[in-house]
Amino acid sequence: MSDWFRHSVYSRHAQMHMGPGDLHVNNYYFETLADRGGQSFRSFAADYLLWLRRNFVPPPRFGQAREILASQRTVLLDGAPGSGRVAAAQMLLHELRTGEDTFRELPLNDDESRPLLALDGIADDTLLLLDLSEVEEKVWMRAHEELHSVRAEVYRHQAHLVVVLPYERTTRLVPALAPYRVVIGRPQELAVLRRYLRLNGLAPEVIKQPAPAVVTAFLGRRPPMEDIARFAGLVVDARAAKAGGAGDYAAWCQEAYAALGGREAEVADSLRELQDGSLRALLLATAMLHGAHADAVHNAAVSLLATLRHPEEDLPVLQHTGLVERFREIGAERDGKGCVRFKVLEFDRAVRVYSWTQLPELRAGLREWVGATVMSTELTEADRDELVKRFTELCLQDRYRQMLVPLVLTWTENEAKRAGTRAAVQLLTKGLQDQRQGWFFRRQIYEWSIRTNLSAALTEVIISLCTEVMAVHHPHEAVVRLHHMARREGQGTTRARDALTRLVRADRRLLRLMFDRLDYQFSGNSTYKADPDLFLELADPGLLTATEGRSRNLVTQEAVRKQLTNGWDVVFGRRPEDTWSPAARRWLLAAGTGGPYQDALLDVLIDGGARRTDVLARLYVMASELERSLPPPDESDVRFRDHVLQKINIVQGVQVA
Repeated sequence: MSDWFRHSVYSRHAQMHMGPGDLHVNNYYFETLADRGGQSFRSFAADYLLWLRRNFVPPPRFGQAREILASQRTVLLDGAPGSGRVAAAQMLLHELRTGEDTFRELPLNDDESRPLLALDGIADDTLLLLDLSEVEEKVWMRAHEELHSVRAEVYRHQAHLVVVLPYERTTRLVPALAPYRVVIGRPQELAVLRRYLRLNGLAPEVIKQPAPAVVTAFLGRRPPMEDIARFAGLVVDARAAKAGGAGDYAAWCQEAYAALGGREAEVADSLRELQDGSLRALLLATAMLHGAHADAVHNAAVSLLATLRHPEEDLPVLQHTGLVERFREIGAERDGKGCVRFKVLEFDRAVRVYSWTQLPELRAGLREWVGATVMSTELTEADRDELVKRFTELCLQDRYRQMLVPLVLTWTENEAKRAGTRAAVQLLTKGLQDQRQGWFFRRQIYEWSIRTNLSAALTEVIISLCTEVMAVHHPHEAVVRLHHMARREGQGTTRARDALTRLVRADRRLLRLMFDRLDYQFSGNSTYKADPDLFLELADPGLLTATEGRSRNLVTQEAVRKQLTNGWDVVFGRRPEDTWSPAARRWLLAAGTGGPYQDALLDVLIDGGARRTDVLARLYVMASELERSLPPPDESDVRFRDHVLQKINIVQGVQVA
């Protein structure tokens, strides 16, 4: 029930963690964005919503928001930061889901010359979330101007939209939108904490004890819901750190409270005591590789000294202090497997944050070190994943996010290794998932997608992210990026196009979007060679005549028929017969079987060829050939080839007696 999500706060035992598991694509090896059980990212996202629902404490006026959403199909959520507005928005939409589908975020147009809110992202029965809670003033002003037309489009499509408003910027809300605004309150903090603790495995009899004084003090500060979730996880970690769960609930809470505070003062004290540069390097390497083997941490510390051009220790090897003693000096210890951890809960996080915020001259060197250390063969895949995650967390701020882009490019250069491409996927996944910075990484992927010189590794990373991560809540934007890449693919490769068609064919709303995009390009005399071929691949009569829910199939929608007709016209003009004839034959075969869509299919195909007599002649011949494989018509029926000829005569303006 937090306003924004970082995976460490969901649950200490059910984090959205990208674990091992290989995806083999064209000799490159990529993480499948799945957990250790092979679960897909889409499934993981759905499971998180189920988890959130089990542990959700409805805030005040949540019921009012539910009623407005049900009756008006749009509700605007307002409330103070930390009240759980985004989680409440997700729950409102989750309650309305049917089947396996989940909510989508209303897309924002990448082209600033167009309206900010993409109306073509609104389809029949769609569940939509528009999170404006953290946007800049200029974005809010544009969105505010467009909300009324968006609400009307949502109502027309019988969709549902929840908008999370920016705090203290809604006094200028236009009167027409005021009836849809609900100001939610904060859930009862102790109830939220107890639900999280129960999820994390604490016994009910422990949770129901009177709240320790430290808990009362913590909740009395009215912390954000995110901090309450994290506090619950730290309580469980504090219990687990004690042998056999020693201590009591109050002691675990006290330890968690100290850890939540950041421990920056303790880190500062440690650094004052550690004047030796090699020990400071070991401290930071341990924090970045917390839980890795001692040898790997030691060698990483040596590498950090070299990266920072720190003078080497000039003592002979036999006079060096033992590794165990050096770890003891920085407050760390090795476990039975030789892995190193700090003795104090969350001290590793505190060291990372302190070093990043208080030693700015260290940042560039640390990024360089992370880029190289990820490739170390001494680290396990889990160690690398954690290193990437920890460094990415440090950079997920407006000031530092750009520092992550060169890392991705370095890891995905030509001849990229598996460890690098995996790290790039991990970094970008975490960036895309971040509520505040996700838009930046979606924009960065857009900028990459319109280039023609991407490395093969970066191309595969982007394709994987679009189909696995962005497609869950930002499918519209995933399609746009894959479309750009499909247009720019080099000779002999169709990886982006194949991914795009798989994604679009699986979702009729995205198929409609692609026809919109193709028609826009065709109407503007687009010269992209890939677009006519994409049209032929997507103009599948089976998909166009399929019915989903209450929605009409696509071929019966007038706007779509016009787009299809335009598409066939372009294809007939730009592609040779041997390219378009297989698709045209499929259309004729689908029409030849009769049924309610025969005329619609024939009208689109023949109208598309109306300007070319050679095409119309070929369609007639194809219809005659196909007729032999069709069931014989009843005596009262017109033969299929004659029906096609009638349509051809009509488009040519031929009067037949």
